[in-house]
Amino acid sequence: MPGPQPHAATCEYLADELGSPRRVHTAQDVVGTLLRGNWAIFAHEWADPDGIDPEHWRDVVEAAAEAAGVDVEFVVIPRRSLTVVFNRAVPPSFEQVRASIEVIERARQAG
Repeated sequence: MPGPQPHAATCEYLADELGSPRRVHTAQDVVGTLLRGNWAIFAHEWADPDGIDPEHWRDVVEAAAEAAGVDVEFVVIPRRSLTVVFNRAVPPSFEQVRASIEVIERARQAG
């Protein structure tokens, strides 16, 4: 798994190491990310009027993951307006997800 071990670093250190959020453009890109042992987060403000909303994103990613044989888990974080998806075979630690959320929050504040 990329980056330092969760017990060896603080959440703040992990957030610095993660860098800026990267956008992926297809469900296959998300599944590839999950197959590499990473996770993906859909910020709900990325929804658009053409139908890409959190529920649609989840359905599309879930179908692509199923087609690729990847068992995924979705976690909705309403307070942060985020949906996290990860590969159940290689789940991220709480600290890793929390650091990723911090990175997204920084990007939101930066505009």
